[in-house]
Amino acid sequence: MVCARCIEVVRRELERLGLDVTEVRLGQVQVRGHVSTDQMAQVKAALEKQGFSLVADAKATLVQRIKAFIEQTLNRNDLGEQKIKFSELLPAELHTNYDALSALFSASENQTLERYIIDRRLEKVKELLVYTDLPLHEIAYQTGFSSVAHLSNQFKRLTGLSPTYFRHIRHQKQTLQKATT
Repeated sequence: MVCARCIEVVRRELERLGLDVTEVRLGQVQVRGHVSTDQMAQVKAALEKQGFSLVADAKATLVQRIKAFIEQTLNRNDLGEQKIKFSELLPAELHTNYDALSALFSASENQTLERYIIDRRLEKVKELLVYTDLPLHEIAYQTGFSSVAHLSNQFKRLTGLSPTYFRHIRHQKQTLQKATT
């Protein structure tokens, strides 16, 4: 799970199955009481129907926890107020050496952890470009990029477009969609 909407879908599905959900966090679920084998099969089927899968392997679980922590951190409102260093935050959160986390992530995801973090930050940038009118310097600040130039270079590498042009295209498409409805 990598977003708040995912959390709500998972909570709803588990509660629909009669489970007493105590906590749903990105990548983790806690329920009160014992979950039988039959209930686990129902959970698995319900989650797969929603596009999710259960993660039972310890390494896969750790990778999911890495992704969840990155997502939680990137969704914090105070992200720009402090210099985020995932190389320090992840080991503190997961109690594992960063090099080991990075190697596990790369082996599992066929992508470096650093590249994944940059890509997730750029997805957050896209979201802010589409749904807000924040200036680029504020978006760079909120997503932890050191400057607008750094943000623009990374964004263009990923999308082939400048952030300004991306925003312009999205606004044009939204205007056309509103005009046709």
